[in-house]
Amino acid sequence: MASRDGKTTVSSETRRRRAAPRGTPARRTSGGRRGSSAGGIAGALAPALIVLCALVAVLVAADHLANAGKVHRGVSAGSLYLGGKTPEEAKSLLEARRPGDTREVRLVGGPRGTTLDLGESAADLDAARTAERAYAVGRTGGFFERLGDRADAAVGAASVEPAVSYDRGAVREAVEGLAAETDRKPHPASVSVRDGEAEVAPSREGYALDVPATARNVGRALEDLRGQAPMAGEILEPEVSTPEAEKAAAEASRAMSRAVALTQGERRWELSRAEIGRTMDFATEGGALRVSLDRETLRENLGDVYAALEEEPREASYRVDGAEVSVVPASEGRQINEEKLFGAIEERLIGAGSRREYEVPVGVARPQLTTAEAEAMRPTQKLGSYRTNYSIVQDSGARVENLAISSSAVSGTLLAPGETFSMNGTVSGLDYNATKVIVDGQETLADGGGLCQVTSTLYNAVNEAGLDVVERSPHYSQLPYIRPGLDATVWFGDEQGRGALDMKFENTSDGYVLLREYVADDGYIYAEVWGVPDDVTVQTWSEPVYRNADSAEWVTYQTFREGGKIVYDGVLHRDTYEALKDKKGKPIPADTVPVAPVDP
Repeated sequence: MASRDGKTTVSSETRRRRAAPRGTPARRTSGGRRGSSAGGIAGALAPALIVLCALVAVLVAADHLANAGKVHRGVSAGSLYLGGKTPEEAKSLLEARRPGDTREVRLVGGPRGTTLDLGESAADLDAARTAERAYAVGRTGGFFERLGDRADAAVGAASVEPAVSYDRGAVREAVEGLAAETDRKPHPASVSVRDGEAEVAPSREGYALDVPATARNVGRALEDLRGQAPMAGEILEPEVSTPEAEKAAAEASRAMSRAVALTQGERRWELSRAEIGRTMDFATEGGALRVSLDRETLRENLGDVYAALEEEPREASYRVDGAEVSVVPASEGRQINEEKLFGAIEERLIGAGSRREYEVPVGVARPQLTTAEAEAMRPTQKLGSYRTNYSIVQDSGARVENLAISSSAVSGTLLAPGETFSMNGTVSGLDYNATKVIVDGQETLADGGGLCQVTSTLYNAVNEAGLDVVERSPHYSQLPYIRPGLDATVWFGDEQGRGALDMKFENTSDGYVLLREYVADDGYIYAEVWGVPDDVTVQTWSEPVYRNADSAEWVTYQTFREGGKIVYDGVLHRDTYEALKDKKGKPIPADTVPVAPVDP
């Protein structure tokens, strides 16, 4: 029993014992046994906890005394150790390492190490603020937080972030400048041949600096107060390596090991080792060099062979005598079968073959236009004709001479199927007389008077023949020798050919076309178009829309029949003509100018 405040208390164990019958032994319960064990453990641990707390208190006190007024040992700012320094000492140490003073970061890795100059004020360190951060480690926060920070510091694992600011744009610009120096394209290995010997130029790796990644690395180095940063980039492999080039060179050397003999009957030629070397060609294919022969160079080296064995075929042609056209027969020639010869040489030189003598294959060279084809396309039928009266124009004989000069240039022209005829291209540059011409409706003197009448006459013959006129221009004013709408003018243009007017047509027939044009003594100029027989009929005529003193408008119609069927029937073109002017410049009413018939 125990007395508390004058009262007596009895334990439960005691009470249980008293409740038991007299003479009956008291039982020990399991609960009573557990209570006794827990109390024993607590009693045993209590002294240890007291000792531990005392020890921690002593350590904390010792740490406080050891680091009083100083940065805790084991604390760093970035890569700079500041433990054991007073805030002022830490600040001084940080100021001595300011990146803004050095402006340089050493880059490691890549094709070569280099120092990156960031320029003025690229980075700045707040030394006082960084020293404050280091001094605050283990001194701020709750008890256990401070205790944890001090424990980290004790093992050198406590670090604060330096208060660094830097110009990211300046860093990026500096790295880009470095890329211009370090980047290079890979150089593939190559093979060249000189004097029959193959030489290898070795390959070289390239490099491409990763500007964004390197700039980030430099930025982290500045933030951590480190003087170096890794250079990020990629090694660029060449397309062809040196071993591949050496393999190709070995193939070329085998090909050039001996001369090559070419024969044809009793004739014999030799292709020397040096000549074989000049034909060597090396092309990149799938990372390797494919060795082949440059056929153009090989053909040049075989010039003597070609001169001796080949003969050009003679094409069939025509001989023109007035309206008569005869065929000059074609003849066959000889031609080397290049594909077969070059293929055999290349297969054995570059491949595994050892043969060095070849028979030059020669075949027949056939003309593109054979005698039979020329005969089938020979112009034998008059397809179209037209005439105009040159005597209507009162002029000296000089104009008639111009008609003869230009019509003679046209006459005898042969056009192949699909070929285009140009009047300017045929009659320009000849020695013409100065005669009357119409310029902007006004009569004046100029070289070539009469060319438009030659052109208009041929134009109508071409229309009747059913050929395709691709360019034609009307005159400025109506003229008496040709019906309005059926005329065609030409002008050579100025000295540079600007503003030229031409009459052009295409031979759209299946055979050759022969043009004939001449000046007859009956006062007419005649134009004829000859070709292969066909079943084409063309009618062309014109009618006035209006005619007055100032101008006139004419519409030209055409009906085109082929094989008896109408292919086209409608308007060919519309033309407006201004009034002519007399010698004094006074307009001659358009409705008073004589109109030539459709078929003179």
